[in-house]
Amino acid sequence: MDFTTKVKKWIISWLEEHRGLVIVLFCLPASFLFDSIFKLQRLVHQKLFYAPENHDTRVKSIQKKVRHWNELPVANRPRMCTARPNWLSLSTTFFRKNECYQVSIPLYDILDLDKERMIVRVEPMVSVGEITEYLIPLGYTLAVTLEISDATCGGLAMAVGMTTYSHRVGLYQEAIESFDIVLADGSLVRATRDDHSDLFQCLPWSHGTLGFLVALELRIVPVKPYVHMKYISVKGQKEYCDKMREFSGAHDKDAKLPDYLEATVFSKNQAVIMVGNFAECDSPEKRRKINHVSRWYKPWFYKHVETFLNKTHNECNEEYIPLREYLLRHNRAIFWVLESMIPFGNNPIFRLFLGWLCPPKPAFLKFTTTPGIRAMTFVKQVFQDIVLPMTVLEESINKAEELFDTYPVLIYPCRIYNHGKHNGQLRPPRPEQMCPGTDYGMFYDLGVYGTPGKVKRKEGYDAVYAMRSMERFIIDSGGYSFLYADIFMKLDEFEEMFDLTLYRNCRKKYGTENAFPNLYDKVKPEVDVFSIGKQYAENN
Repeated sequence: MDFTTKVKKWIISWLEEHRGLVIVLFCLPASFLFDSIFKLQRLVHQKLFYAPENHDTRVKSIQKKVRHWNELPVANRPRMCTARPNWLSLSTTFFRKNECYQVSIPLYDILDLDKERMIVRVEPMVSVGEITEYLIPLGYTLAVTLEISDATCGGLAMAVGMTTYSHRVGLYQEAIESFDIVLADGSLVRATRDDHSDLFQCLPWSHGTLGFLVALELRIVPVKPYVHMKYISVKGQKEYCDKMREFSGAHDKDAKLPDYLEATVFSKNQAVIMVGNFAECDSPEKRRKINHVSRWYKPWFYKHVETFLNKTHNECNEEYIPLREYLLRHNRAIFWVLESMIPFGNNPIFRLFLGWLCPPKPAFLKFTTTPGIRAMTFVKQVFQDIVLPMTVLEESINKAEELFDTYPVLIYPCRIYNHGKHNGQLRPPRPEQMCPGTDYGMFYDLGVYGTPGKVKRKEGYDAVYAMRSMERFIIDSGGYSFLYADIFMKLDEFEEMFDLTLYRNCRKKYGTENAFPNLYDKVKPEVDVFSIGKQYAENN
């Protein structure tokens, strides 16, 4: 082994062993610098150019690039993908873009707000942080958003999104009115429920394998400046599961629904349910209860929620949170993932002096991911969002504890609609999962993030067995895995979970079979999870 190789190997080993230090010394300041430069760039862009007027010109340049691909000899045509670097995406995978024909999508602008139709039209690279900053002062927000500010409107549209408002409206895709797509031949089409409806149905969960998204229309809802939040501590698994079904309207379509609903489960038998409603703070008493949860010196939100575990109903268990701070409440700690990276991150001293640098950008966390760290994400961590019917809520929590033994666990109720033959990749809810008298079933996002208990206790942990067991449970229950996270399914199992019939028809009809990667190849891990898992299990 030559000197250069030895040095490189030592550096990689050091980075893996001291990742927390790397995050504090590199990722935090680099994230801050990156964000500052980006904001300055956006400000200059807005001042010097009326960007929405240039949208058509930018789209034509994308079409020109795609047409150039069509002119290449067939033997020299790799499949197409966006030129956005892997480390800028929120997916845990590293798709091999270097093997593809890459097309730049420089589309970052909010194009139009139609208050009569209650629609906002955006380019795909507009982030959640930007769209909430734009809409909320005007008295609106997206019908479905996300808690991480770096997530993009386009990324959520081509993948999936869910929020604590989803028990009222469903998944992100239910709030999309139209997609503007550049197809494999370079043509531009607008897909709606009535025009190119097959494409409209299949673009969600397609992960960029049917064309290049260049604009979309999203439904908005009127809001008030604050969320009146009530924290309800519940002991007993059946008790908190029953309350979540009650509050979400799972059994009663006429139930009065809160604007926002979620639960954080801290142990199998203990949870805090959060019920939020739009509100004004129009009295001194209400203003005294305002909590700016996103300020840098404040405890991480889930730690704040944890303080309500032992409070009785007679104690103060309500507060008013500014709407944008509520929507992005999990941003600083990336839910609770940051704790495994910076164990001292919620320490009051750290928050006071360095909390303003948090969170590290997910882009920079991926940027510092070495092969060893990538392998570790399979065998020593779990990061999964899972959509399941409310009928298996208790069973799923038990299963997650059995396989992963890590808390907290997140629960977001969400409608899953039965659109008949128009369901795209999602299989419709089963008859017994439907809410009586409706066209939807009440499902929920089960968020399991962190270090499995066996890993913490340095016991033998078989990550492949755990994940494949959970995936089998999901399939048998009629649920779905979010595909931004690593999957352990083989192709036949993937097709059990998702219905690819219409998707394949669209691939053929719109000429994308040889132009874009297929869905399974796009979302499966880029490394052999089975051999990595087996090697780790044998060594432990």
